Amino acid sequence: MAVVQTQMIQFDEAIRLKRFDENKELREKRDIIIEKLRKKFEALRAEKKDVPTFESFNQGSYEMGTGIHPEKGDYDIDVGLAFNCATTKYLNPVDLKLLVDDALKGHTQLGSEVRRSCVTVSYQKDGELAFHVDLAIYAYDNPDSPTRRMFIAKGKRGSGEKDRHWEESEPRKLTAWVAERFSSAQQQTQFLRVIRALKRWKTKKFATDGQNAPSGIGLTVAAGHWFKPQVTVDALRGTTFDDLKAMRDFVGTLVNQFTMTSTKSDGSALYRLSVPLPVAPGADIFTKMTEGQMTTFRERLIQLRDCLDQVKNEVDVVEACKRMRDQFGDEFPVPEKDSSGRKGGPAIVSSAVSA
Repeated sequence: MAVVQTQMIQFDEAIRLKRFDENKELREKRDIIIEKLRKKFEALRAEKKDVPTFESFNQGSYEMGTGIHPEKGDYDIDVGLAFNCATTKYLNPVDLKLLVDDALKGHTQLGSEVRRSCVTVSYQKDGELAFHVDLAIYAYDNPDSPTRRMFIAKGKRGSGEKDRHWEESEPRKLTAWVAERFSSAQQQTQFLRVIRALKRWKTKKFATDGQNAPSGIGLTVAAGHWFKPQVTVDALRGTTFDDLKAMRDFVGTLVNQFTMTSTKSDGSALYRLSVPLPVAPGADIFTKMTEGQMTTFRERLIQLRDCLDQVKNEVDVVEACKRMRDQFGDEFPVPEKDSSGRKGGPAIVSSAVSA
């Protein structure tokens, strides 16, 4: 049986977004945006305009450590702006988003855009989109209450009443939930490593129909519910990881969570997967996916599961890695034959330090 743990760690190194290196420029842009907003709002308050103060925080994959390199550039960082006001101050939540958007007019050549869940500030390099900062806008039910609840502004510029609303949201609690899934640092590291690999799998297997793909945060939350680490700690051999088994077991569990909901006109089954958010509002994180999209998602998970079974049973490491590359792309390494002409690598991969 081939062991591909070395290659899985190398793959993670290739795709993982290292927050304090590659993202340095992005973090600098974030800080400049926040400072510009603070100064702009201070100036408005000096003009006797009633503009609330805000607190900023990182959220999303950047903060969770599940970020991966985008294949075609366009790095992003998600930033929360929690305004110290009640949602009733802005009965139309888009008005608060417009306040942010207007303050950033002309900030970059590409400008900013009010999207449904955020205000996006885009940057370009060499005439192409290079990265963007997503600003999620929040307010509270009662900012002065010790039990205050946070709500995110939903809606675009010009959205009608049916398409704009305040939605309860707990981004910082969600980040903490992901960060605290496992008390063991080795298990938590494997958990995040498998999530990153599955996010790259998603970009590969839904490359031509990305709008129908499951969201990265959906995969993360699903893993938070059902992932089971495969880490062995031995006094003599150190820490041994089996990412392949951990991923295969999780993918298999995910497939089993789907339920048949209806049938197509040709009699074939349609399926649905429900994954509840562990924080408010507690809704199904995949609720926006159609039954058809869900059924395609399930079919591709089955293909991945079966491939992982084949990899497990493959005796040749080179052939095993080629199978992995078919699912995860060219960044997955394939080892060379050694000097004796034998393919493969070590039978056991152990490490006292996780990657």
